Amino acid sequence: MPHQPCARLLSGGETAVLFVHGILGTPDHFSPFLSLVPPEYSVINLLLEGHGGSVRDFSAASMDRWKQQVRKALQRLRTDHNRVVIAAHSMGTLLALQEAVKEPAAALFLLNIPLSVRPTPQLLSTVWAVCRSRSPLDDQRLLAARSACSIQQDPCFWRYLGWLPRYAELFSEIGRTRKLVQSLSVPCYAYFSLKDEMVSPKSAGFLAGTPSITVKTLADSGHFYYAPEDLRLLQADFSHILHPLP
Repeated sequence: MPHQPCARLLSGGETAVLFVHGILGTPDHFSPFLSLVPPEYSVINLLLEGHGGSVRDFSAASMDRWKQQVRKALQRLRTDHNRVVIAAHSMGTLLALQEAVKEPAAALFLLNIPLSVRPTPQLLSTVWAVCRSRSPLDDQRLLAARSACSIQQDPCFWRYLGWLPRYAELFSEIGRTRKLVQSLSVPCYAYFSLKDEMVSPKSAGFLAGTPSITVKTLADSGHFYYAPEDLRLLQADFSHILHPLP
């Protein structure tokens, strides 16, 4: 799977949308939402450096480079647009929150913000499903997890040790974002899946008391999989964010 980013930049447009995926993730995660963006809006759907390639490519990337990518994309969109909406998933939500605290966006649409992490028994089956990438699956949750990983497998398991610094950086960003989130002043819609394999429900507690943040739960979804009813809710809310009432 190519996991290609996409960009549609229109000069003088009113609104632009930036999509930011999570760690090990792919721009394809936002496929259910891309079709909802009107053709007159500009779009950047990032592929973060080190993603969509090999284990070594991912190891050679860094959180600082990912932050720079997000910052440059936002600067590019803000130059020609009055409204910039940021949609993000997992690790991407941390980068979105940090940027929105520094310089406000029109709105944030954030999926499974990892402010508190809890490995669950389901995570083991998820990891196993990703590792067995050539084996057929009939579980939609596991299929979604497999599709969500953009890194090519490597038979040399020791090369995965190069991922440890990236995850250390991730946990550092979690702590940093916890301290910043109460400063957020822009409209933010945050969604947490009750059957998330990695993100703890306690994450929502860090957002409590922030007037600009609306928190909703997805009863039957996981970290990567959205149940049909939950997906309809997400798509309806995303469309509402893109078309605010006057």
